[in-house]
Amino acid sequence: MTEQELAALASWIADVGLEGAAETALIEGFCGRAVASGLPLARAIVFIDTLHPIHEGRVFRWERDKAAATVSEYGRSTEGEAAERWAEVRTTDCWKLANR
Repeated sequence: MTEQELAALASWIADVGLEGAAETALIEGFCGRAVASGLPLARAIVFIDTLHPIHEGRVFRWERDKAAATVSEYGRSTEGEAAERWAEVRTTDCWKLANR
């Protein structure tokens, strides 16, 4: 990928992002253009975390052999080992605050 191609790709993603294109369109367009420029990209994954206590974020997956990028949302776990660890951390933090 040349510097000119890289600059064109950066310009494209900035323009399309500011236009309000869907996130999947951004990742599909970016990856498709990168491949067309000679970058041997087979797959990509983009994580977008939020500062929300329940809705943690979104994951976008792109694969060269698939028709479209996929999106998955993830949040705070309420089951299993992650939930047990979260309860442990909360309890420990509350104990520390109470015993200052």
